[in-house]
This record gives sequence, structure tokens and C-alpha cells, in this order.
Amino acid sequence: MAANNSLLKKYIRPISLLAGMTLVIFLAWYFSQITMYVIIALILAMLCLPLKRLLVKIKIKTFKIGNALASSLSFVAVLVILIIIFRLVFIPVANQVNAVANADPQTFDFLDSNLAKADQLLKNYNLLTPDQQLEDVITQSVLDFIGKINISETVGNVLGLIGDLFMGIFSVLFIAFFLLKDIPKLQAAVVSMMPTYLQKETTHTLQRSKKLLSNYFLGLFIEILIMGGLEFVALYFMGIPNALLISVIGGVLVIIPYIGSVIALAVGSVIAVMSSLLITNDIDMITIVLQVSLTCIGCRILDNIFLQPFIAARSVKANPLEIFLVVLASGYIAGIPGMMLGIPAYTIVRVIAQEFFGNINFVKTLTKSLDTGNS
Repeated sequence: MAANNSLLKKYIRPISLLAGMTLVIFLAWYFSQITMYVIIALILAMLCLPLKRLLVKIKIKTFKIGNALASSLSFVAVLVILIIIFRLVFIPVANQVNAVANADPQTFDFLDSNLAKADQLLKNYNLLTPDQQLEDVITQSVLDFIGKINISETVGNVLGLIGDLFMGIFSVLFIAFFLLKDIPKLQAAVVSMMPTYLQKETTHTLQRSKKLLSNYFLGLFIEILIMGGLEFVALYFMGIPNALLISVIGGVLVIIPYIGSVIALAVGSVIAVMSSLLITNDIDMITIVLQVSLTCIGCRILDNIFLQPFIAARSVKANPLEIFLVVLASGYIAGIPGMMLGIPAYTIVRVIAQEFFGNINFVKTLTKSLDTGNS
């Protein structure tokens, strides 16, 4: 009988833990929109956390910054930085679109010759019949697409999207501020809800995950600033118009591993060509595209060799190859959102595995690097 009780105690802990994790994952999936708000809010709170810690340590004679004031100041500071970055992107893009809309049609005369070359090439390969014109095919396709659009439904969808966007922004900001302000209380509440025999491991898991994720997101933010700065310097000295806009977009897209580089290159090339055309139609398009492409590729190589291994791998205490495989696997599972959140999710999983299943040899090997500087 005693042997049966011992066996039951041995297996009841991992079984109950896995059952609880399964329930949490199911609820997160079921309330996926709320889960996304919480994830974004948590990222924002983690960005603010290092500054909050710094402010709390400040003491001038008898004056000391309290938790609420430190949370508010750090939250406002990070929001201001994010708003500045958004402004650097949004306003130039709006100006660019307005300039293209009001541009002299003769500015784009070079498209006629290129369209004629493409038309002839398609006919040579029998992709167009002799009596077809590429321009007519494109025009008809656009008109057919527009004809299928339900205007009232589209307007309703746009208004609904705007409403959801404002609701989402408000929800994220509200959740992020109170996460930042009440992190210790939330940790204590989560721990108190766990069974007594799991409370110690839960406390360690929350503390270590918070520290690792805070280091990672702060490092990622610094990486964005460095990459954007390097691209701006290179493009500015090459005389590329709208160098600041291109570099800001390139820096921000660092948050999407690997694929972000391709998107940044394509978007940057289009912006550079269009900006140059608005200045003069006597441009060497190939040279401009090459300049932007080589700048993006060169900065990405520098990022992949030096910045990413240092920031991503060291901040979450993982091998660079391990990080690479995690990004690929998470991208395969959940696409671009998976690639963006793969490293933070993997970090939390490793901490949980070490705290609750650390006696398993596989887990010991996988989480060995976490022991360095363990908090």
C-alpha cells in the first residue's frame, strides 16, 4: 500500500502540471484576441522594466521615487520613443503617397517603354497572344477586381477594423501599465493559486522568465536602433532620398527574423526609386536598387554575425544554432507571428522545463546554459 502511495505521489505532480498547462494553452487559444493583447502588453512592460528599476534606485537625500511614479515615468518614456519611431515612418510615407498622387504624369513616362518591353517578352514566350496588350490585360484585371468589391461591406469592414484597432491600442496600454506597476503583486497572486508543493518552482519560474525576457526585449530594441542608424548613415552618404524613412523601416523589421530582411530590401528599393523619380526622371534605377540592396544585405550580415548572436543568444542564454532552429520551427508552425514570438516562448518553456522537470537528462542538457548567472 505504501509503495502504491509513493508511486502515486511520484506521478501525480507531473500529470497535474501537464494538465494545468494544457488548460492554460486551451484558454489562451480560445481567447486568442485577448491573449494577443496580453502578449503585446507584456512585451511593452518588459521594455519599460529596466528603466523602472533604474528610477526606483534613484535617491536624493530623503526623496525616493516610488513604484507608481517610476512605473509612470518609464511607461511614458518608452511610449514617447515608440511614437517618435512611428512618426518617422508614418508621416514620410503619407507625404510620399501624396507626392506620387500629385506627380506630373510625365514623371512616369519611362514605364511605357518598360511596359512595351515586357509586352514583347511575354509574346515571345507565347504568354500573350499577338492581339493582346499587357496594358489592357492589367487594366481589365484591375477593373474585374474592383467590380467584385462590395462597397458597403468594405466600408463596414474598414470601420470595424478602425474600431478594433483603437480598442486594441487602449487595451494594450491599459494592461501594460498595470502589468508594469503591479508585477510583484501579480507574481504573488499567481504563486498563491498554485498548489503548495509547486509554489517554490513557480516563484523561480516567474522571476527568471521576467529577467530573461526583459533582457531580450531591451536587447532587441537596442538592435533596432543600431541597425536603423547604420542603414541611415550608409544611405545618406550615398545620396539616397528618404534615407531616414528607409532606415527606420529596415530597423523596425529586425523584429521579424530573416524574412524581415527581404521585406526591408524590397520596400526600401521601391521607396528609393519612387523618391528619386519625384526629384528627376533621369535616374539609374538599377544603381539605386543595388545601393539600397547592398546596404540592407551588408547591415543584415553584420546583424546576423555580431548583433543577433550577442543579443538574442546571450540575453536568453541559448546557443545561436538553437535560436536559429527555434525561429525556423516557430515560423513553420505560426508564420511571421511565430517567428517574432518564437524566442520568448522558447525561453519561457526552457525555464519551466528546468524548474519542474530538471531531473530528466534531456531537460538537463537543453537547459544547462540557463545555470550561468541563474537568478
